[in-house]
Amino acid sequence: MVPATATAVVVFVLLVTPGIVFELLWQRTRPRREESTFVEIGRVLLTGVVFSGLATAVVGVLSAFGAAASIVALVSDGPAYVTDNPGLVLGSLVTVVLLAICGAVATHDLLTPTMRRIAQETVWHTAFNRMAEPGVRVFLSVQLKDGTTITGYTAGYSTEPDPAKRDLLLTAPLAIRHAGEPTATELAESWQSLVVSGGDVRTIAAAYVAPATAPPASRTGLPQRVVTWLAGHSGLAALVGATIVLVTQLVAGLVL
Repeated sequence: MVPATATAVVVFVLLVTPGIVFELLWQRTRPRREESTFVEIGRVLLTGVVFSGLATAVVGVLSAFGAAASIVALVSDGPAYVTDNPGLVLGSLVTVVLLAICGAVATHDLLTPTMRRIAQETVWHTAFNRMAEPGVRVFLSVQLKDGTTITGYTAGYSTEPDPAKRDLLLTAPLAIRHAGEPTATELAESWQSLVVSGGDVRTIAAAYVAPATAPPASRTGLPQRVVTWLAGHSGLAALVGATIVLVTQLVAGLVL
């Protein structure tokens, strides 16, 4: 029962891991669509089979030089071959998984236009957080459905997907201009915050206000620069990673 269970785990890892990697990358760069669970699982399995199959073929070429486990021997006499060559089989399995993942990343990068990324976030988060530079305050002019306009600095908001269920928190200085009135009425300084229901909001205008004294520019550390570079060159990084994995497996297989 144990060999059968181990084989099932290996097959699951080979089929699912590269497919999940490709699916997660695909969702970051494509518009979200309403799809059934069956379709999503089918896409993960299909891409997993393709990338793992190609990776297995590459490792099969290495096995001809004795640098990887023999696919034929694994199929014909799996348990005995694994017992006799545990290190070679484990190394070959890891190589297949890593090559399949690198293939998924490189293929996604090839199929994706440069700098195309769709953020899975609300427009409120994009306007109030991501578009604002560090240290900049966001001043809002909120027009309600009854014509009232409220102004103030944003202090927070709820994140429900439905805008009608969100709440927006504004802080002083606060001002309210009712429909038909020429000027706004500023609230007293004792009123420090105001909550606006998202269901009452018609439009929101945002202004990014820099502080009187700009904070010193922070230096980007080496790890962050490396991560940024890898994110922008994922395809190249995947190819380099695949090359390193192949060379490592080849050397290790020949030495051992």
